[in-house]
This record gives sequence, C-alpha cells and structure tokens, in this order.
Amino acid sequence: MKTFVSPGNATCCSMLSFCGIIFLVVLGMAFDAKVEILTEFTSDPDDPKLTAKACFSAAIVYACFLGFCGCQMLVHKFNSRNQIQL
Repeated sequence: MKTFVSPGNATCCSMLSFCGIIFLVVLGMAFDAKVEILTEFTSDPDDPKLTAKACFSAAIVYACFLGFCGCQMLVHKFNSRNQIQL
C-alpha cells in the first residue's frame, strides 16, 4: 500500500480536520438559526441560509480530508506491523 503523507502529517491533518468539522457545523447551525449576534450588523451576510449552506459544504470537504488522512494513518500502522524486524 502506498502512503502519500508522513504519519505525523496524517495525524495533524486528522485532528485539524476534526476540529474544523465541529466548528463549521456549529457555525452553520448558528447561521441557519439566524442567531442575532451573527446577523444583526450591516456588514453581516445578506442571506444567512446561504452562508449556513456554505459552512456545511466546507464541513463536507473537511470530512473528506479526515477520511483520507485517517486512511493514511491506518496504512502507516499496517505497514509498520508488516515490516521484518531482525
């Protein structure tokens, strides 16, 4: 099996992706609920529902990265077990 990133990078990417997913889902839910602090100023987005949809889409992208890096971590673990140690 082929690895594309190092074990440390895969672990770091997985943790950051997990945190990003949580943050974006919570932010998307807040925009979807039209929380006053996020939608009351003139510089805030005109369509909070569209902003929530963008947050959820970004969370899906982060989930794809989490899946890829999680697979890379498993490949590193599998390869380290199958190495011949003398």
